[in-house]
Amino acid sequence: MHALRNIHTTLAPGGVLVDTQPVSPHPRVATDGNELGALDMREWLDTIRAVDRRILEAVDAGLFEIQHEERLAVMDVFDDGSECLETASNWRETQVPQTLCSRLETTHERVTVEQDVRLRLLRCAAIRR
Repeated sequence: MHALRNIHTTLAPGGVLVDTQPVSPHPRVATDGNELGALDMREWLDTIRAVDRRILEAVDAGLFEIQHEERLAVMDVFDDGSECLETASNWRETQVPQTLCSRLETTHERVTVEQDVRLRLLRCAAIRR
């Protein structure tokens, strides 16, 4: 909540905070339409739930108003399996299952990771007294 209060003080009245979060527990990993497997991002969802609680606290405190929320399919594209593996392995609270890891290590074609991403627009509001 402290970070949201700081953001609120720096935004102009009516300014907009854009919040985007990947929300897929198991993003699909594929090459040219052939599924290789899925990442395990279930731990990341705990972080998202914590963010959601903080956002709702900030809304309840009158700092922000949720103006818009939607989900979008976002595709990350990698030159090959090695690049995908190196990048996804460094994503916070993301596990690459061993079977998928083995497949990515031997894939020399373009790899995609498809995730659902939540986009939320929060308008800076006057603090309620």
